[in-house]
Amino acid sequence: MMLDMEKPSRDFKGIWIPKEIWESNQLSIMEKVLFVEIHSLDNERGCYASNRYFAQFFDISERQIQNHIAGLKAKGFIVVSIQNRYARIIRAAGKYARVHGEQLRQLRQHQAGLAYKFRLGGAKKTASSTFVMGKTVESNGKTV
Repeated sequence: MMLDMEKPSRDFKGIWIPKEIWESNQLSIMEKVLFVEIHSLDNERGCYASNRYFAQFFDISERQIQNHIAGLKAKGFIVVSIQNRYARIIRAAGKYARVHGEQLRQLRQHQAGLAYKFRLGGAKKTASSTFVMGKTVESNGKTV
């Protein structure tokens, strides 16, 4: 049935539904499995799968998929954005969101700075400046 469509790349290792999703009274069973499918397709660039892809995958109508995606969005489980007027990108939201590229680099950099600060025993102060996360910050707020 999917021969006419290219399968999107995915981070697929099997089916696993987080406890909070599985036990959620907010979500229908279809919304739960659709969320898990979106999450597995949400890679570095996001999930680009079309309503047609999901409809064929779950063997339901595209209109039903539209309704379920709208429900997941309204309940805060996914974020939907449009690029270049026609390309829809779906991403998992909240605690299920993946950390991508630049954000991951910034988090690692921040973590390294905090580790360095704590190895020093906290921020070191001088007469007119403070040493914070590898940078000296003057009392006027300028970074040196």
